[in-house]
Amino acid sequence: HRAILDGLVRSCHDVSEGGLAVALAELCIAGRLGVEVTALPHADVATSLFAESAGRLVVEVAPGDVDTFGAAMGGDSFVLGTVTDTPALALPGVAPIDVGSLVAAFNREGLDG
Repeated sequence: HRAILDGLVRSCHDVSEGGLAVALAELCIAGRLGVEVTALPHADVATSLFAESAGRLVVEVAPGDVDTFGAAMGGDSFVLGTVTDTPALALPGVAPIDVGSLVAAFNREGLDG
């Protein structure tokens, strides 16, 4: 809360249903921006991307504020990667997913059923 009040947080989303991968996809959809994930918080990719552990947030901060934010969190943060102007979700070991495709899936466009 203090980091938000101090203006360190550009955006924030809970990691819940679907895990980190879904939270990142939803952030890409909302901002129509991309993200390049360069590090995952767990050695197991599936656990990193899909665990629905409670109490986790994905937070966007300006590059110059990463250290200040980390200190505000008492060192209990992990840098996943960067926000990009390229509209794609890029995850380790997975082909980048175009944000337009994420939007279509979110809106169930072109899906059978």
